[in-house]
Amino acid sequence: MFKLAIENTDALRPASEVMDIQRLGVMRSTSLSFLRILVRKMMREAWEIEQTTFDINDEGYGEALYSITTPQGQYTFVALSREISEETRSDRVISERWDVTFALCDGAISDKKLKRMKQELPKQEMGRGDVTDLVWSRANKSQRVFSHVVEALSQGKQPDAEIIYDIGYLFRTTAVYGNGKFGIAPYEHMKDNHTFSGAYLSQMFAVYMLRHFSFDLVEHIARKNNPQAATLHPEIKKLFGTGNATGLGMVPYLISHPKLLHQWMWIREVALARAKKMKPTAEDCKRLIAKLQQVHTFFEDAPIPNMEVFKNPRDLATETGEISKLVEDVCNTIENSNHEVGRLWLELTEKVQANYTMEAQELLNSELIDLYPEVIVDLEHQTNADDGLHLIPEMSIGSLREIIRKQYQWAFQYDFTKPESRHYFWYRSAEKEEPRIGERGVDPGDELYMPMNIAEQVQQLATEIEVCDDDLKVAAFLLKKPELRGIVRRIQSLDGLEYGEIQANLTGKDLLPVYLLRCKLAIYGAERYDPKSNRWVRITLFQGAPLVEEIGTTTFEDDWFYPLLPKVEEIK
Repeated sequence: MFKLAIENTDALRPASEVMDIQRLGVMRSTSLSFLRILVRKMMREAWEIEQTTFDINDEGYGEALYSITTPQGQYTFVALSREISEETRSDRVISERWDVTFALCDGAISDKKLKRMKQELPKQEMGRGDVTDLVWSRANKSQRVFSHVVEALSQGKQPDAEIIYDIGYLFRTTAVYGNGKFGIAPYEHMKDNHTFSGAYLSQMFAVYMLRHFSFDLVEHIARKNNPQAATLHPEIKKLFGTGNATGLGMVPYLISHPKLLHQWMWIREVALARAKKMKPTAEDCKRLIAKLQQVHTFFEDAPIPNMEVFKNPRDLATETGEISKLVEDVCNTIENSNHEVGRLWLELTEKVQANYTMEAQELLNSELIDLYPEVIVDLEHQTNADDGLHLIPEMSIGSLREIIRKQYQWAFQYDFTKPESRHYFWYRSAEKEEPRIGERGVDPGDELYMPMNIAEQVQQLATEIEVCDDDLKVAAFLLKKPELRGIVRRIQSLDGLEYGEIQANLTGKDLLPVYLLRCKLAIYGAERYDPKSNRWVRITLFQGAPLVEEIGTTTFEDDWFYPLLPKVEEIK
């Protein structure tokens, strides 16, 4: 296994670059994204997935159960399909009815347990699970695609690949819950040698199983319409992912879990540093060129809307094509023995950074990481972190001041005496306990704001400790200023964890929350970002991923991302 001394932090990009909110807002998935880690684990361990119950009526309503066997244990996926009206089908978190509710559970489930789940799972926020439930979620149909697929299969035909490619899913989730929500299993339940011990692996797998259930569901309805109905061609199936609609609820998590954020960004930056230090071979160049050409076609042809929040995908396709030509130059350089081959990727990324957009830069960085699977072998097991924030009362004010000097200079660029710097406030809705954002002086609830104003708090603390002696203990300081306990604890806990803070004013008038949604969704492994506003976005997960029937039966190459439309002859 290739190793780089990861303690050599000089090889890593500085936090001032990595944690800039605009750069976070153009992140793309890598082989360290959670769903990519999950797919490799499934394929490597040859998980067995079997449908054990399919009590679904002719119209597609009922329940289905799947048994999952892994080297570490057995699990059950439960999907409940219910009839709802078009008027009640909504992606908003305040919705109370969905086409499908589903769960991932530890072990086999009894008839008694299933009966209880049929009562509680469809309620979601109003329901109660138990400690054997790992994930609860819900999803709605893409009615256009669902109807088209059922109709085509019922006529003995394959559905139109372009229609499928246009939307990318049969169902889209609106929330995927774990970690104790609704009384289900807490995160601690899945530590150590549990199948789903990595960050968000259980949630990602539940979403993967929803995709599989969606195939079974449309084929079942088609067979009820016509016993001679067609089944989905494997290449058509792979065009389907699972959709997701994500709003503001995801943003506060990144702020309230800074150690996890640091860990996720750190492993990514370590992988990138390792990849850039590799000595490229001619074969490496050919593989990278081929992948960039595939990505070029994906963004050129995929019907991804240009909503102006993110870069026009057609423009990104153009940049990707140009970068591919730069990689061809690298190939030519390798033949020149006078050149230091070990710096070629570093020079390429520097050239791209100087001449192309952030979006293109981060796309290349992602592809460089993917080019070398060996650079992530140890890192993919490091997605978890001790997320506690702990006060160090014996620390001196001088030491606290030094951490601020080293890691928080970014916080002093904002003037909080100006109204535009305190334009927004974050709060939690009483109705659904979901995060919201409001405008000061316009929306009610300012007095109940969430402490998302990290930069402002840092400035307040810095002002208060200006007059303190360096040898004064934090404990003595906080006796007089207890209201600053939270920010002191945060700064102390993040000492040396420079990727833990998003370097932006999260209450400023120019804030675009969708950038932070994109950041976390890229960490998950999302693609096809479709922003509906600057506050919520639709994406697709698992599009192009291996099918359940391929697990353990094929030699797996982790190159399924950015799927292209199959040729006509491939699906006949």
